[in-house]
Amino acid sequence: MNILYDFSSALLQARQQKDVTQEQIAFALDISQATYNAWECGHRICPYKHIIALICYFDDDQFTRKMVRILLTLQHNMAGLNRKSKDELSAYYLKFTDLLSDEIREWLKTL
Repeated sequence: MNILYDFSSALLQARQQKDVTQEQIAFALDISQATYNAWECGHRICPYKHIIALICYFDDDQFTRKMVRILLTLQHNMAGLNRKSKDELSAYYLKFTDLLSDEIREWLKTL
């Protein structure tokens, strides 16, 4: 998986499907058009908070799945999980999803 390529191509595809300009997205995210352009051209990936903002902006299940996969890959690489066995990874991610599910249920109670 080439994270930058996958990220930039997902952005371009989502923007074209929504039929909006880079300027419109940049305005909605309160960033410069040059910054957004760098993301879409694959020069850099955006911060986590902007990935979440893009998911909300595009409101598209396919785009959301691509971004979740990219976030998981980034987390996987940053945590050094690429040195774990498949069994260790399965156990880690199963525990992670269980904890996340529990936290979501608890958080929803506060709303």
